[in-house]
Amino acid sequence: AGGAVFGSIVGGSNIEERKRCAQEVAVRNVSGYWIGGFGLGESMEERPSLLNAVTDNLPKDWPRMICGLGLPEEVLQGVAAGVDLFDSAYIYHLTIGGFALTFPLDRTEKNDYNYQLSDQGSDRTKINLRATVYRKDATPIVEDCCCYTCQNHTKAYINHLLNVHEMLAQILLEIHNTHHYLGFFRSIREAIKEGCFEQFQKKFVQSRREHLAADVVSV
Repeated sequence: AGGAVFGSIVGGSNIEERKRCAQEVAVRNVSGYWIGGFGLGESMEERPSLLNAVTDNLPKDWPRMICGLGLPEEVLQGVAAGVDLFDSAYIYHLTIGGFALTFPLDRTEKNDYNYQLSDQGSDRTKINLRATVYRKDATPIVEDCCCYTCQNHTKAYINHLLNVHEMLAQILLEIHNTHHYLGFFRSIREAIKEGCFEQFQKKFVQSRREHLAADVVSV
């Protein structure tokens, strides 16, 4: 008794159904809204319209939580539409795959990415620490990162742990990835506070597009 209840909003890829569901749930006695059915195959291009069909019809004073979006560019789309909370297994899947987040958190910082690593799953947001290129790399995952992993261990050490199937590899990656991901959300909050979230989002998305274009050329 007395627990907070979030109203569930669905509707698939149908904008009108999304809108209708949001309007119906908006008049219920709930403490917030859970937006479901995303991250199931909708394109990056159609997602904003689907999100806005929901959030435009919800009261602004109650939290909006979404499930299924976790990639940085997906999070930015959600925030742009007015989503407050994200329920995602993104960090877990990254960690299990041996990936480490590396994208810049400082809006003025550039990411010097090696396109030759694309075929191993690396991109402008993450690196694959199973790759042999890191076997003798005595640097931290991210320079100046203050997480426990980066302060105490190197890419080479984590590469070794991954290749011998030592569970400590996942622990160290989980520490770093969680720290980096939370830093990403902190940067988003700062951009919103400073009134430059739109530029922050555009810069991030543009960086991703440049990577994808360069990756196609390199192939």
